[in-house]
Amino acid sequence: MKTIIVSDIHLGSKNSQARWLSQLLEGDFDRLIVNGDTINNLNLKKLKDAHWALLDRLRQIGKERELILIRGNHDGKGPNREGLCSARVLPTLLGVPCHQEYQLEMGHRHYLLLHGDRFDPTVHQPIITDAADWCYQTVQKVNKKAAKWLKRKVKKLGGVLEFVKRRSVQYARSLGCQGVITGHTHFAADEWIDGIHYLNSGCWVDRPCTYLLAQMDRIQLRTWDGDLVQTDDEPVVAFNSAALSA
Repeated sequence: MKTIIVSDIHLGSKNSQARWLSQLLEGDFDRLIVNGDTINNLNLKKLKDAHWALLDRLRQIGKERELILIRGNHDGKGPNREGLCSARVLPTLLGVPCHQEYQLEMGHRHYLLLHGDRFDPTVHQPIITDAADWCYQTVQKVNKKAAKWLKRKVKKLGGVLEFVKRRSVQYARSLGCQGVITGHTHFAADEWIDGIHYLNSGCWVDRPCTYLLAQMDRIQLRTWDGDLVQTDDEPVVAFNSAALSA
């Protein structure tokens, strides 16, 4: 079973790399896990043609292979009741249910997947998050590298990166899992914390984009930048559809 794990695609945002992700999903894999923030908001008028094309691709994957959809804080929220609500818009579009969390078995290890926003102390402070997003978008128009540096600096100073990391590890341990995979922060990670394997799949709004490739008993953090793919222990190589089947 070969599994691709991505997060934070933010379809509808100006810097969503939908075309690049569509290229990646042309490869050979059995299961795709989207770990939150597939869309940026529920204003579907902001979706470009490439964004709709990616949604079509995701819907097709859900029919032909296996698509696991996990809720992110941008994907809509709703009451715990039957019927329509904002949280059911994306699952309805893709034809698959949306999970709060999911467990992935890798060899002798169990990995917990969840977006990670529940551990972010700033997520319920829209004034702060909106101001930070405005600053990021403004700087990105001038210098993309500076914008990414600024975003990391703000999240690090605000404690978001550390909060998400430490609290998700604690939560995974409480469930008896040996690893945990989050998104939300937009910064990829692969490290061991107190015996728990912590991974963050990064995002698809900053270059280079990142994702996780899981097969057999191994999970690799991979970098995707146009037609190039790189792993932590491999040199950069030209990507083709066989790269995922190797």
